[in-house]
Amino acid sequence: MDNADAPIRYRVARELLKDETAAKKIESELFDNKTVALWLANLKPHDPPQHWLMEHGCFDFNLENAMAKVVQLGLHGGMPQIQDAVRLYINRMKDCKYGMATWTSNFLSLAGVKDDVTHKYMLNRLDSMYNFAGQNNHDIYLSPEERAKLTGVPKNWKGTEYFINPAFTEKCGFCFPFIMDIVGMHRLYDMKDRDIDTKINAVVNYVSTDDFHTKISDGYGILVAGEYASGNPKYNGMGWDPKYPGWFDAAEYMEKDNVPKLLFYAEHIVKYPAALKTKWFNDLQSYFEKYRTDTGTYSFPKEWIKETAGYAVQGHHLSFGENRRKKTWLEIESTFYMQLILHNI
Repeated sequence: MDNADAPIRYRVARELLKDETAAKKIESELFDNKTVALWLANLKPHDPPQHWLMEHGCFDFNLENAMAKVVQLGLHGGMPQIQDAVRLYINRMKDCKYGMATWTSNFLSLAGVKDDVTHKYMLNRLDSMYNFAGQNNHDIYLSPEERAKLTGVPKNWKGTEYFINPAFTEKCGFCFPFIMDIVGMHRLYDMKDRDIDTKINAVVNYVSTDDFHTKISDGYGILVAGEYASGNPKYNGMGWDPKYPGWFDAAEYMEKDNVPKLLFYAEHIVKYPAALKTKWFNDLQSYFEKYRTDTGTYSFPKEWIKETAGYAVQGHHLSFGENRRKKTWLEIESTFYMQLILHNI
């Protein structure tokens, strides 16, 4: 509160201290912040939108990146500026055939946008995942014999083992949990509904196992859709799985792999009680202690908190908006990150 720029001070006041009076005093300063203004402009679609697919993609103007970033900077769905910016997406979700509803509803949920359309999609999505998770089935792929009968497989996917059995989507709908669900689903805890909490926990428990991380292919695999039964299927690559980065060895992952992706994931998975009980989380806490300073703050390697173009869920937009000309920016952001982690224990 003494040293950080407006985004972190606002989030500390509002989210950690629960001090609405202090947060309100910082709010005008928050909107004067150049980084906040930039990302708020990225969030609001142009009229007409600058791309046909504004919801999903790697550009800064895509909803999944812009919304994740403005929330990182402290903005939320109770603000008129956010409500104005998401109007296009809510209107699109009113079309029941809208294919991007999983992306849109979860990122609107992350921001705490409250509207009936988002609420409906989030609850329907939760039911689909819960029904699937309840089967505790990781054998979701076509057998070699079934794969041999597929026709029209694109050349780049021939020889792939992981074709998802369409029986699962026929029975449970679009039922597989994704990283977007981890990002947005925790806001349903706010409803204080025991049945909903049970469903959320069941989904997180399903992905928080060795079986999920060994038997499910990275990115799930190839989704077989279309007129499958009549021999005229369509194929789509299905990524965005919700696996814990470094599930089997968090320390090794932190040493050798995509640390920013893990940090993004950790910031959201800690909202779920089941995740806090995993060996992964305990190992991660222990590893972070390497970066504790003599004064009790933290200072991560600066390449961990990167700010580059790309998908937010892959860890490309981790900065909390500190002015990087300040000598203390890294210590402030690292310490705040740890506060977000420890706050949920």
